[in-house]
This record gives sequence, C-alpha cells and structure tokens, in this order.
Amino acid sequence: MIVNVFAAGRELVRWEVTAVSAEGPYRLGVYHSGGAIVEYFASVPQALERERELEDLFTGGRGLAAFQPTQIAV
Repeated sequence: MIVNVFAAGRELVRWEVTAVSAEGPYRLGVYHSGGAIVEYFASVPQALERERELEDLFTGGRGLAAFQPTQIAV
C-alpha cells in the first residue's frame, strides 16, 4: 500500500494505491471533501501517473502552481 496527502488550497486530499490481489489489479483511491475518486489499473506506475494527473487538476483548479521537486546537492 502506498498512502500520501497533498494540499489543494486549504483542503488536504489523501490518496492511496492498494493491490486488489497479489498480482493486481491496483486500486487508486483519492479522497477529498467532495467525495472519492476510485479507479483500477494493471500496474502501480499507471496508478501513480493517474494520481499525478488528478493532483495537478486539484491544485491547478485552485490557481496553485504544480509542485516540482528539486534535487539539492549534499
């Protein structure tokens, strides 16, 4: 199981990817104040790609810039 949250304005949106069985499919659940979005995928990378698309819609729809991680030299 993979679980994470992101901020969309003042709202925290939680998402999770879980395996329906040992070899898939994989369930993406995105939970927000208006309800839930649940979709199924053949692989984890497909589910994570869709999560990113949904996250961009949530943050973009509120006038927020998409978060772009950066690497810091240590």
